[in-house]
Amino acid sequence: MSKQLIRLYPSSTDAESGCSESLQGLYLRHARLAANKNQRPIVFANFLSSLDGRIAIAQAADQDYELPTALKSEEDFILLMELYAHADCIITHGGYMRSLAAGKLGNVLQIPDTDEFQYLHDWRVHQGLKAQPDVVILSGSGEFPWHPSLDQHEQQVHIISGGQANPEALQQWQNTGHKVYCMGDQPHVEVHALMSFLQQQHYRSVYLMAGPDLLQDLLAHGYVDHFFMTLGHQLLAGEHYKSLLLGDVLGDNGKMLLQSLYMNPESSNGCGQWYAEFTFKKHT
Repeated sequence: MSKQLIRLYPSSTDAESGCSESLQGLYLRHARLAANKNQRPIVFANFLSSLDGRIAIAQAADQDYELPTALKSEEDFILLMELYAHADCIITHGGYMRSLAAGKLGNVLQIPDTDEFQYLHDWRVHQGLKAQPDVVILSGSGEFPWHPSLDQHEQQVHIISGGQANPEALQQWQNTGHKVYCMGDQPHVEVHALMSFLQQQHYRSVYLMAGPDLLQDLLAHGYVDHFFMTLGHQLLAGEHYKSLLLGDVLGDNGKMLLQSLYMNPESSNGCGQWYAEFTFKKHT
């Protein structure tokens, strides 16, 4: 039997359903993301954080930032994959591809082909989605390693750069048959052009897995529809860390409405976690 979570919001008035729900299938109960029929694709994001706002830490200023091992849990990964199942496209970035190649991060370019996650593959078939989502890789330089699992799963990949990428790197991708696009004249990809591209590809649901910088830009322009967060019941501290957002104040674009909140009293990492879903007021 799947692990049971305590439902904190919305509260239930149904005595038969009680106040707990199964972890497995928690984010599949309402196919609102995959079933989007709007002209613009739904964009949704998911982050894992400590109570003191750490989403990545480094041992020193000159070292790479990594997801803290202490925050990871089996339960959070299951929910990560359930959100993944909604997407017909995911957005990642060159930094993730480099960390993946170096073995510093696990592979989340696909839903795993294991018995544990077969229910997600079956669910995607029922939703009319491809076996695995398409992938957009954002890169300011155009320089990052390819991962063989993309070919093994026959995923369609779009490489998108800003205006200051290495022309030789982009040409090399094109020479090997990959689709390459340049959007804007700045180091980072211009978000209006990115959203137009996603719409032209007829994507219905786009899972943002590209980190805080792109999240900030998309939020500032009102392009994020759903926000999911796992909040670990622990404090990490540490001098060198990344938090969820920096940059300019978001104002009204940052105002959210809580849709659901569940508690796991003790996850596989030995501490509790909250699982929250929000929408944005402007989108309701």
